Amino acid sequence: MTKYILVGVDNTPEAQIALRWAVDAAQRRDLPVRVVRAYLDELKQWPAVSMTGYVPAAMPLGALQHELDEAVQFARDRLGYEGGSGWLAAEDPSDALLLEADGAEMVVVGSRSRSRMSAAVLGSVATAVAAKAPCPVVVVRGERRTGPIVVGTDGSPDSEDAVLFGFEEASRSGQPLRVVYCWQPQAEHAASVAGANALLKTWLAESLAAYRDKYPMVDVRASVAEGRASTRLIKLSKTASLVVVGSRGRGGVAGLLMGSVSQSLLHHADSPVAIVRRHEQS
Repeated sequence: MTKYILVGVDNTPEAQIALRWAVDAAQRRDLPVRVVRAYLDELKQWPAVSMTGYVPAAMPLGALQHELDEAVQFARDRLGYEGGSGWLAAEDPSDALLLEADGAEMVVVGSRSRSRMSAAVLGSVATAVAAKAPCPVVVVRGERRTGPIVVGTDGSPDSEDAVLFGFEEASRSGQPLRVVYCWQPQAEHAASVAGANALLKTWLAESLAAYRDKYPMVDVRASVAEGRASTRLIKLSKTASLVVVGSRGRGGVAGLLMGSVSQSLLHHADSPVAIVRRHEQS
């Protein structure tokens, strides 16, 4: 069964940016795009039908279908007729995307600009999909831009998959790749920091050797940095075209769907963020 790039759309500018990102990703992978336009959350915002004397207007399904058709046509214009399909879903957006995610290579959703400061800056749909989808999820923020692809790694299984995703994306896009390992030395061990840094650099170089051999055309640089991973990666996102992390790092707690680093990036990064989750073994 052919995989596809799954993208959720609505009538916001952020959704249109996500659609363009998804189509570009599909074009690089020679995959079709599956567009979902869900509307149950909008229906729930209407006044209750049981209100005395209230006669609700008809749900504008025609307008919603038109939005979906335009998005599908955009994909077909770039990818060919078979390159675009869609679903007008009477579901909550996050539920609809998760229902379709099993067949997806990747899920793409839009997010509001980080400049709109609020506790819910990311949005509930992006949060839920990034936490639960069985495949990589890219949360797109801002217009597409050039710049390095930044991958945060800590040696955990999820971050190994993130590194592979970063190499694959860099190979397809032609962007340089920057792999960063962050650690926080303890003050009482300050005398051994230099030695630990040297060991970590050696380990990082060795851990990337197989990827370098597989993707020899990728311009890759690896570095070890002191400090919080989330702080360092958020800073690097200012000039990155994409930041990639595993869903849970080495410090992740079993049962939690996203680690603190991935959550911080989703809420505060300036660039698109890819959350890569390792498939659970049955």
